[in-house]
Amino acid sequence: MRFPANKTLGKIAVYTGVVSISAVMYMRHRIEDGIRNSEYYRVAMQTLKQHKGAASLLGEPIKDLGIDLTNKENFAYGQNAHFEVNVKGPKEKGKMYFWATHIPEQGWQTDRLELEVHSQPEKRYLIKKAEELVISEEITENSS
Repeated sequence: MRFPANKTLGKIAVYTGVVSISAVMYMRHRIEDGIRNSEYYRVAMQTLKQHKGAASLLGEPIKDLGIDLTNKENFAYGQNAHFEVNVKGPKEKGKMYFWATHIPEQGWQTDRLELEVHSQPEKRYLIKKAEELVISEEITENSS
């Protein structure tokens, strides 16, 4: 039995590598699109874009730069989701952190949304906090 020439084996290796990398890139793109098209993601991005403070920090329009799929903190399981999303505007780049919960018959709601800008990495701006926390704080203040 005769073995293929080294040149032929090299071509096979290169083509296999290109196909493998292309498949991985395609799957990553599909997963990111699935997340971007989800209700929890759309609601969080809409909340960020409509917030005047975030718009003044980042500038308008605010765009997402993608999600780090290797980050173990990013998840969407059952009724809960948490993601760290790279965002940018004309003035600044940053990261949006959001936590969301699915409520039957109401859909997905953003419980908490924070913004961290690259120029101030030690600081996170609270864009939205859960309504339940606001209600309990009001009750506590009124009972005092």
